[in-house]
Amino acid sequence: MTGSHDDMETLPLFARFLTRSMGLHFPHERLPELEQKMAHLCREQGHPDLGNYLIRLMSSPLSQEQIDTLARALTIGETYFLRDPKSYQLLEEQLLPELVAARRSTDKTIRIWSAGCSSGEEPYTIAILLSRAIPDLATWKITLIASDINPQALERGRLGIYSKWSFRNAPPWLFEYFTEREDGRFELVPHIRKMVRFRNLNLADPPKAFATGDHFKGMDIIFCRNVMLYFDAAQIEKTMARFHAALSDTGWLFVGPTEVDHTAYRGFSCRLCDGTFVLRKGTDQQEASEGPELPILPPYQPAAASAEQRAFSCAVDQPPALAAPRSETVPLAAAAPLPVVSAFPEQSRSDETPAPGYKEAEALYQAGRYQQAAELALSSLDAVEEQADALALGARAYANIGRFAEARDCCEKAIAHDRLNPQNHYLLSIILEQQGETEGAAKSLKHALFIDHDYLLAYFALGNLYRQCGDQRESERNFANALRLLERRHPHEVLPEAEGMTAGRLAEVIRAMTVEAGARDRG
Repeated sequence: MTGSHDDMETLPLFARFLTRSMGLHFPHERLPELEQKMAHLCREQGHPDLGNYLIRLMSSPLSQEQIDTLARALTIGETYFLRDPKSYQLLEEQLLPELVAARRSTDKTIRIWSAGCSSGEEPYTIAILLSRAIPDLATWKITLIASDINPQALERGRLGIYSKWSFRNAPPWLFEYFTEREDGRFELVPHIRKMVRFRNLNLADPPKAFATGDHFKGMDIIFCRNVMLYFDAAQIEKTMARFHAALSDTGWLFVGPTEVDHTAYRGFSCRLCDGTFVLRKGTDQQEASEGPELPILPPYQPAAASAEQRAFSCAVDQPPALAAPRSETVPLAAAAPLPVVSAFPEQSRSDETPAPGYKEAEALYQAGRYQQAAELALSSLDAVEEQADALALGARAYANIGRFAEARDCCEKAIAHDRLNPQNHYLLSIILEQQGETEGAAKSLKHALFIDHDYLLAYFALGNLYRQCGDQRESERNFANALRLLERRHPHEVLPEAEGMTAGRLAEVIRAMTVEAGARDRG
């Protein structure tokens, strides 16, 4: 049934039809995947010929039943509770407390939308966090909408019953909101389940679909993570515009770190907060008048180079200059460094008994008091055995309040004290990119890779840098190295340094970025 010449000619036409009708983007490299999925559906529907089946689907606008069937066959919603822990930490510890404090004396309303919710783990996680953040929740008017294109996934969400696989990254306290069933699955408690309203919605639908029913307006927070990854550029731009219109004047939008490019978030300001990427409606100038930016660096976790690394001196060749961008379209990573993988995996400190002043500086950093953290860290230099750690902490703290000159000075001094710490070279690359020194950022990443040939984050970041500068060959080479390291892990292994993402999912993200770049060059 599959693989005939006629089918190969029909598939590209059907791929374009899917983009227009459902917003699903299947570039040339993914046509074999599309063929495989449609061949399975063709057999399931009892049609003898794939080509004729595709032509029949394209002969008239898709019915809702056909859209539901195609969504079930073509979309895969890999999700679980607390999948992106840093995003939820930001929501619970910063955004919700601020929102609750502002609304408690007014209308006591909160509106949140989980777009592309799949089987409901994301919106139910948000509902649980709301219940933890608002003791008098019963007196509030909470609107929590969960939408998805896949009706079967929505039905599973409405039931609120999940297997242990949905809890593979969950802390023990989460089970307080579930009861275990005789079949070994877990059922959500009724008061949490009732907080979420599920809706069948295609993000590629015409604008009128967003103006009916629940009225997608005045949203305080929208989650749409790993949904737009396979949208084409035009659909991403339309979707981002709809999210912008749906948000309140200072609303927040959570998207995946590689899903949108520089041209797609007009009207938003970019933020990295403790390693998670978030957008806020409004410009950077508007944000400056309201308060300090969210921190751009993840939590501080210093690490020393291994004894083996200290056994030789660090002499790294100058990296070749990066090519200038070939167009005005700059990927999102150009606006701020957007690592999927955390820069600072947890490791032990080199000095077992850090000075009290340094320990206090670390605590201030973790509490978000970056100015005080930097000052105290630098004042404790004489008492700290490993001065590189204190200087690196000062660099991170200064970077998080936008004082990049001071951050760079601290980071360069930290490297002078310990040239064999790859994390400090990566930290310098973040600072240099913020200062617009792309070539210097690439050099620092290569220093990190010279010290640690298996530094997954550095390969990914360097691939992003070359990607935004238009050097596809070097971008693909670095992404290939990242994929090589990911292939050593089980696809379902949750990467602790990757916002809860699995090794398989991160590999999928990198492959999609590579495919997109190749399609642009051919176009």
